[in-house]
Amino acid sequence: MKQTVPSFSATCLFISLLLAITLSCISPAQSIGQDVLKDICSKSKDSSFCLKSLNSDPKTATTDLLGLAGISIKLAKTTVDATYKFVKSQVGLVTDPTLKKQYAQCAGSYADANDNVDYANERLKAGDYGGIGAATSACLDDVSDCEEPPPVEVNVAAASTISLSEQNKESYELCQIALIISNRLSGKN
Repeated sequence: MKQTVPSFSATCLFISLLLAITLSCISPAQSIGQDVLKDICSKSKDSSFCLKSLNSDPKTATTDLLGLAGISIKLAKTTVDATYKFVKSQVGLVTDPTLKKQYAQCAGSYADANDNVDYANERLKAGDYGGIGAATSACLDDVSDCEEPPPVEVNVAAASTISLSEQNKESYELCQIALIISNRLSGKN
């Protein structure tokens, strides 16, 4: 009985394939480029705000899509938390019953938005991209509940002010950016 010896080329092909698979598994994730950022931001309501926000973090230039999700969630958390604290502080300061009711409702919505952003961060750590999407979508709903806030100015810095409606818009857009990125991670876009 004649024994068959695998050919040299088949063995080389197998070893090359095994090496390629191994290297692709251990190599660091590829960083996203400006083209990917532009594509992500083209799906948002305000693409220039999206690009400016994501590029405001120096890690964006060297991160992958998963890192970008973390950056977007962090940005959303910062804005949602600041808006929540402001609105909550106004509940105790206003005397007009209608305004007090509006601020109380808005504070409740932002408390929920804050919880949803925290949950999105937990889901990110667990690798649950669908969970990130659900949490950021809920954040959008919560922020939308406060879409028509009373016209009050918020002191952001000594030289500038930003209206609550502008802060609300920013919170909405940052939650939307996190949702767009989570959808991309899930393969939905």
